[in-house]
Amino acid sequence: MNRTFLAATLALFPLMFACQPEIDAQNPEAPSALEQKSGTPVDTHSDALAGTPFVTLEAVETARYEDTYYVHVETAYYATFWADRARSIPVNLSSAIQLNYRSTFYNYKYNQSTVSNLSTTLQAGGHSYYIGTGIYECDYDANGNIDHRCDETYLTLRTGVGYDGSW
Repeated sequence: MNRTFLAATLALFPLMFACQPEIDAQNPEAPSALEQKSGTPVDTHSDALAGTPFVTLEAVETARYEDTYYVHVETAYYATFWADRARSIPVNLSSAIQLNYRSTFYNYKYNQSTVSNLSTTLQAGGHSYYIGTGIYECDYDANGNIDHRCDETYLTLRTGVGYDGSW
């Protein structure tokens, strides 16, 4: 059976290339851009998006202070929109959307958290939008243990209409 498959594959191999469309790079009249069936050019770099944009919530550290007994870190969160799931093609929003996100305050000393569901309206035209700031702050004693305070506020995406936050 393996020999039959191999023989059939080898026999059909030349046809694989014969059925491919030819590209004439030497023809100056050949279109240099993609065209729709109507003959009008297709803008491959357009910010217009046919489907729902993909979004990531990106954390950018904006301030840091550390010493032996104290740490303070501030992080800015940005919602960034993409045309593809791989997040490799940036896209501007073509219409306003309501972005849903969650703010979590976590107290490391007492192992407690408080969650707030929030949303903001993002206007059309941008690729990346500032959403808010998170803070990590911790006090330590001389032995490196948490002293009177150690907590963090951070943001995460929630599902919503008009964007896809899934991977």
